[in-house]
Amino acid sequence: MRTEKISTASIRKVIRGMKRPAGLFTGLSWSRALAPDNIVFFKRTDTAALRSVLGVSSNYHHRFELLVVLENGGPARIDDRTFLLEAGECALIFPHQFHHYIDVSNGAIEWLFITFELGEMARIQALRNAPRVLDADGLQFVQDIVREYVAPADQRPDAVEISYRLSRLLLHLVASPLIAPERRDIHTSDDVRDVILEKINRYMRSHLAAGPSIADLADAIGYSVSHLRAVFRTRLGISLGRYIRESRLSEAAKLLQSSDLKISAVAARSGFESLFAFSRAFKKAYGTSPKTYSKLVRQGAFPPEAGKPEW
Repeated sequence: MRTEKISTASIRKVIRGMKRPAGLFTGLSWSRALAPDNIVFFKRTDTAALRSVLGVSSNYHHRFELLVVLENGGPARIDDRTFLLEAGECALIFPHQFHHYIDVSNGAIEWLFITFELGEMARIQALRNAPRVLDADGLQFVQDIVREYVAPADQRPDAVEISYRLSRLLLHLVASPLIAPERRDIHTSDDVRDVILEKINRYMRSHLAAGPSIADLADAIGYSVSHLRAVFRTRLGISLGRYIRESRLSEAAKLLQSSDLKISAVAARSGFESLFAFSRAFKKAYGTSPKTYSKLVRQGAFPPEAGKPEW
């Protein structure tokens, strides 16, 4: 409870240190603040739903994804590392990071997902590939956020309140402890199929500019094309060809958001032979041209269809 006596005199004392603004029409802006937007909540209570909904085809997207493990943890694959999460821990997945949860053991779970868009991310870079332990304050933040969404006082969730509390949680997590060292980079399975998946992902992410084909992958990894196709379809539920296309477009979207490269250079780095082919494929996947997408994401106004490839 505030004990300081507030008066006009006390306010006058505070504003003595106020500096002259650069202009009268340009000031503080949400676009330059840590203000999560377009926030979506959902939960998963069994591993079957986790895999079917969050298969690899949706695991390259422009949104942030905060995973909070509430009961029965498991491995979370983020980029080329696997983190073993336990109840009371969380991981923030950044836009365009490859991630999946296909190695979680069968059974009941209770995982909370909060996905959102964010124009300013510099202040939370420390959370990239760095899952955290939720202390008492962190758990309180999560509970307050969910309560405002599920049971708001005025029957309608307050978007501003949720955004504010989520931003406070993210900043709190930056200073929260990391999960135990022995669970930060594990091998989830000795199954040869999982080893193949890791090799495929590693090769794809490091050779995108060359536009590798399925035959290139097979030759590099040392397996037949037919075997690679079968493993990928069985383990992830989509074709290897689709995965390759999505990988290239995801890399392109990431470059458009985070670099100053020209559209032609983005196309080349993503393995497209021509600017026309790149623009056509990108618009089909993201619902807008690469140039428009770049402009929108830099303004913090993500296209509504971004991250929803349709082939």
